[in-house]
Amino acid sequence: MARSKTVYVKSDNGKHIIILEAELNSMRCRMRNRDMNNEKVKVKPMNFASYKETKKSQRRDNTKVCGPYQFYSMSRL
Repeated sequence: MARSKTVYVKSDNGKHIIILEAELNSMRCRMRNRDMNNEKVKVKPMNFASYKETKKSQRRDNTKVCGPYQFYSMSRL
């Protein structure tokens, strides 16, 4: 069984934080930004936030927090 982890990801404009329940292999595949034929994919990598940073920005900047969502992508590993 694959291990899952809770990660906090900032949106592109930084006004939203998304909570993802993701498998570690899915996150590895996503952060490498490689296609199945080993070509570079033109997708921005995820901007991660910590739990503490999420709570602080939610109080201070009134940032919206969405989720938790399941994140699963087919891994090449």
